[in-house]
Amino acid sequence: MDINKISSAVTADMGTTKSKSNTSQQHEVAELKTRKMPVQSTVSDDWKLIEKNQPNLASMDDFDAAKVAELRQALQNGTFSLDVKKIAEAMKQNHG
Repeated sequence: MDINKISSAVTADMGTTKSKSNTSQQHEVAELKTRKMPVQSTVSDDWKLIEKNQPNLASMDDFDAAKVAELRQALQNGTFSLDVKKIAEAMKQNHG
């Protein structure tokens, strides 16, 4: 698989030069670092469920290697096809 770099008008200014705006940004960052997060006294049911299932999740593979091999073979053979109606129904069911 080839990954090509995408040209973008957005630049990443990492603060390599000192300027008035850079100094004000550093001050804002310092303010953010000193703020205290509110203390949460209870744990949500979702978090409890995640914590309970963490060992099971950790033992699972990140992806289904057999399914990937099957799809790769279908693409190479030219037999891969998409059921657009099935995809649309799944999207509607999952996302409203």
